Amino acid sequence: MVSLETLKEYNFKTITQYYEYILESLVNGQRKQAETLATALSIAQKVDAIEYLEDYVSKVASECKNLILNAI
Repeated sequence: MVSLETLKEYNFKTITQYYEYILESLVNGQRKQAETLATALSIAQKVDAIEYLEDYVSKVASECKNLILNAI
């Protein structure tokens, strides 16, 4: 589970910034980093992340959703 303490370590104020970071990691070619970040999410956070990413219509967003699903 990504806690408030973890968010503070990344200088994030919201969990959605963490989701964006996973997406940005994929965009920048940092797949291993994205996998590590996705694995840290709780099941509820993974569901929330997938729902959040539904607003994005891109190949990378789709890849990100699959990465998070595979981390369950």
